[in-house]
Amino acid sequence: MHEPLYGRHNQAMSSLRHEIACGAAQLIAEEGFDYQSAKRKAYERMTGGLGGRIAASDLPSNQEIEEAVRDHLALFADESQRAHCEAMRRAALQLMQRLSAYQPVLMGALANGTATAFSVIHLGCRAESAKELAIDFLNNGIAVEATELANPVGQGMVEGLLLGWQGHPVVITTLARGGLPRRVVNLSTRELTQQLNNGGLA
Repeated sequence: MHEPLYGRHNQAMSSLRHEIACGAAQLIAEEGFDYQSAKRKAYERMTGGLGGRIAASDLPSNQEIEEAVRDHLALFADESQRAHCEAMRRAALQLMQRLSAYQPVLMGALANGTATAFSVIHLGCRAESAKELAIDFLNNGIAVEATELANPVGQGMVEGLLLGWQGHPVVITTLARGGLPRRVVNLSTRELTQQLNNGGLA
């Protein structure tokens, strides 16, 4: 029996999604692309720029890209990169300890195991406003820049801060009081301490 045309189409799209995910992971890990830009660039490379428009549903999801980044790092990350990421996590821990009054959590690539040389320290802090955090930093001689960031737990934007800490770029998102949804991977100060002590983070 001949395979239905839609079956062959689905297989082809599945294969293309996988290739795009792998290509995007390489761009993220080696060139610092963000997920959306990496998807588009990988698609252009896979099709030679002649693939035409593609529906967003035909591109790999961010979760698929995340898994591909983990696979890429497991295969290609060298010791210097691993050491750099561990140093960033240890710097993050020290900053979290300093910000204990704001119940900080580590978010983003350093929390979910996809950190690269281009990653930043991304913390979520529970505060009434970014101004509250900014005053704390400024009173201790640490320069900060106010910004707006995508809300990690819903729609729209939230207040945030940009700063440097021990030579590493830091992004702080202000969070409402209460817990984060399970879909938002994050580590508390205690959890990060345990994982660093156990060597549990790649």
